[in-house]
Amino acid sequence: MGWWLKYCGLWTIMTIIVSLVQAEDPYRFFDWRVTYGNIYPLGIPQRGILINGQFPGPEIYSVTNDNLIINVHNDLDEPFLLSWNGVQLRKNSYQDGVYGTTCPIPPGKNYTYVIQVKDQIGSFFYFPSLAFHKAAGAFGGLRVLSRPRIPVPFPEPAGDFTFLIGDWYSHHDHKD
Repeated sequence: MGWWLKYCGLWTIMTIIVSLVQAEDPYRFFDWRVTYGNIYPLGIPQRGILINGQFPGPEIYSVTNDNLIINVHNDLDEPFLLSWNGVQLRKNSYQDGVYGTTCPIPPGKNYTYVIQVKDQIGSFFYFPSLAFHKAAGAFGGLRVLSRPRIPVPFPEPAGDFTFLIGDWYSHHDHKD
């Protein structure tokens, strides 16, 4: 009977150790500053919204199951809010960028979006969802690639690029 108790005790300890040791999915950190700047969408200068001085905003490359930590600093003179089009926001659907479920980032403040792109492969995009900000820029691409060891049921694409379309009003600011 003594060997059985030792075996059960050893089995219990091993089960506890294995359950405690879990590898976490990788993290990708981004730090974005949202500002106004000059853009030329129709060849005519107008004030637009830039992310880290870029128009369109930075493209995010990730791999399925990555954890995206995106710290957004709002340096505009008005509230700002981002929406993540097509991305499944598991356990944090309140970050979907819809006014009412997500509070806008006040001027001079920041907010950190925490998104896990678990089991998602494809091309997505992000855009601002308040006050015609989308007509002023601040949007960009988000690409989620498959993990190298997990095959996909189709061949690799011959080429890949992001194509973003925006609404522009010549000679007018988005606030007009």
